[in-house]
Amino acid sequence: GGARQIGQRSPRQQTRRSQRSPRRQAPRHLDVQSLPKMVLASSYGQALGSNLQLRSALALLAPITFTILIGAGFPQFEIQDSVAELWIPDRSSYAADREYRIENGAGEVTTNLLVLARARDGHSTMLDARSLLEHDDAMTRIYATTVNVRGNAYDLSDVCLTARPYLLPCVVPTVLDCFYEGSSVVEWQPLVLGMAMNSPDAITIPCGLVSPTPPNITCGEPSTALYETLLLQGCTAAALPSCNSTAMEQSAKDAIVSAAILESGLIPASPYDSKPKLRDGDGALLPDEEVRAAVSGECFAWDGGSIYGEVNKELVVGSAKANASGFYEYAGAVQAVFVLSNGAAVQQRLSARPETAGGARDISLEEAMDVLEAMKAALEESAVAEQAGPWESDPDPARVTRTLHSAFSDDAVVPGTFTQTLRDETYSSINIMIVNFLLVGALAALFFVDCA
Repeated sequence: GGARQIGQRSPRQQTRRSQRSPRRQAPRHLDVQSLPKMVLASSYGQALGSNLQLRSALALLAPITFTILIGAGFPQFEIQDSVAELWIPDRSSYAADREYRIENGAGEVTTNLLVLARARDGHSTMLDARSLLEHDDAMTRIYATTVNVRGNAYDLSDVCLTARPYLLPCVVPTVLDCFYEGSSVVEWQPLVLGMAMNSPDAITIPCGLVSPTPPNITCGEPSTALYETLLLQGCTAAALPSCNSTAMEQSAKDAIVSAAILESGLIPASPYDSKPKLRDGDGALLPDEEVRAAVSGECFAWDGGSIYGEVNKELVVGSAKANASGFYEYAGAVQAVFVLSNGAAVQQRLSARPETAGGARDISLEEAMDVLEAMKAALEESAVAEQAGPWESDPDPARVTRTLHSAFSDDAVVPGTFTQTLRDETYSSINIMIVNFLLVGALAALFFVDCA
């Protein structure tokens, strides 16, 4: 038999193929799990697309909610401007000590105002007559500062720290005490050198300033007998009908004794008379070498060193360069420190203020604190007044001074420079906060707008 041709099926293969069942296509099954998603998506899309009222309600929901929340919280709006509350950790030892001090009524005793003067060009020395005279001008402005609180006027003598209010000068360490010009900010009374710190009705002759010392008097020690003697002399000289020291007010007695001292020449009219003058009567300025020599030597305030000792040069002279013998060759800045009292002390002082200083005034502790806070702010303004800023070009040559003054007060007792800065910046940003709120509300509403 002949062979089969290639590709030709055998009868058996054809029979098998014919016996096979025809191939069927499997039916497609519906995904039951995706049915709820499709129904929900369709329903939500139809509702959002067709119901304009719902879309508008959603668009207004966010800004309305913001407005309600802000309206509920705004009555409790308060700016936290306490540096201690902002930056001192609540559980620190310093915070515990501060809380204990406040709870036990101690609080802060004093607060300081720092007045700094430096050369405008940033590198020249401050140890020359012209620079120090400009510093003296700023000090004079500061001492003349007054504030008005609740219709009443107050000045520096009402708030500064002093051993005898309205009689002894304020405690203000300054480099000007090395010169005669230091007296320009001291309302000088000859009694200041003779009054004992803690003894009213007594007078002290400072050692080394009066020679010879009166008989039966020990220099440096308070003497009641000398005070009574001078009081009697003053009453006699003024032809007063009676001079009962027990019935007279302290301020009246002090005034009589002060006049008697001036009349007798017992104590010099001013301890600044013997100090070098930055500008003499002819207008000539003190040479730079003599200025540096005066600052390099011993400098005393109005007390002649009998109470406060020598002026601390490290406190009042900055960026200084001195040679091996301590002679100052350069100083980049000078500083004056105004020491102010606390609210309770101011309240007590004003209650016994003499008529020569404006008369007694009874005020609350809250008002005394307001007076102190207002005075700190006003003193800072006085320090920088009448000068062009460091980058300003002023057409008035008088404002473009050789020196630049800046002032800073701490936040002890009452708010100072830093707290005022926090307040000013916060209040000035309220408009920005309002604009930000409106923008956030508008953007929140836009998220619900369907442009399609």
